[in-house]
Amino acid sequence: MSGDGSGREGRSAVQQAAKRIVDVHIHAIPPTLIERIEQGGFPDVGVTATGRGMRFAFPGMEPSPPAPAGLADFPGLAEWGREKHIDLQLVSPWTDLLGYTLPRSQAGVWTRAYNEATTAACADQIGMLPMATIPLQFPDLAVLELEAASAMGCRGAMIGTDIPGSGLGAPDLDVVWEAAAGLSMPLLVHPTFIRIPPELLFAGLKNAVGRAGVATIALTRLVHSGALLRHPDLTVIGALGGGGLVPLSRRIIRNHEVGWSDTDVDVEASLRRLLFDSVVIDPAFLRYLVRQVGAERVMLGSDYPFPWEPDPVRLVGESDLDSDEAASVLGVTASRVFDLS
Repeated sequence: MSGDGSGREGRSAVQQAAKRIVDVHIHAIPPTLIERIEQGGFPDVGVTATGRGMRFAFPGMEPSPPAPAGLADFPGLAEWGREKHIDLQLVSPWTDLLGYTLPRSQAGVWTRAYNEATTAACADQIGMLPMATIPLQFPDLAVLELEAASAMGCRGAMIGTDIPGSGLGAPDLDVVWEAAAGLSMPLLVHPTFIRIPPELLFAGLKNAVGRAGVATIALTRLVHSGALLRHPDLTVIGALGGGGLVPLSRRIIRNHEVGWSDTDVDVEASLRRLLFDSVVIDPAFLRYLVRQVGAERVMLGSDYPFPWEPDPVRLVGESDLDSDEAASVLGVTASRVFDLS
């Protein structure tokens, strides 16, 4: 499906049918935010330059992995999107910088600064819209920052799965789900680690399988919380295709049917409320995902600048979807979900 040109004339008929190809999952760090860290603007956030890239430090966490240079290169991110026939990129924070271990005095300040810097950086590029971060460790602050992010033009928020002392199924997060629903701010759930389990430190297992595992667990906890049914206007998108959630959905449902889930939530109905991105790498799995949940619940993602999906549009083309399904994944669904008309 991927053509040789960078304009619409280089696109296939299916790509044309999508009208606007939308990547809902890329990461970035605004250069102005890095400058503020270096100038001491955030007492609890540090940054160190290494030969492999900048490493960031937050309280109670190991320093981040070296940040790829592309994370802070907004023109480069936009150029990559054009090369891959992507019309619109929804730009989210790097999850190592969500700041869920920051104290209350710094959490809102950090979040606001990140969102303002991302919004400004996206405004300088054609085809970029900002996604926010919110301080989930303090639900009341998260609501305030979600409101502020919506007002400044963010189209949704990326949230992590690892929240100190809490989890996505926690009752105190209900105010956040209510706010997101009321503001029509979709939430993209991305797997994160505050502390990496020792068994995942071997052979890069954190990224190879760990993230898919924690995504599955966090989304399942959210399903069992009933929040997706209490807030019918809430939109939640599982990154990485939801990890293993969809292949395990019948097991999750059976676990509930036999009474082992200890909840009276309609688990099957709750599962049907989730949406997913296409960052699954394998075209056969993407075809399976679409056929299991429907193309109206799957959206294109790349995880760029991380090298998981080197050509996300081509992946859709290799997945043997019919033309309507492919068009939905490429952009029709995202245009509806994020109200991009």
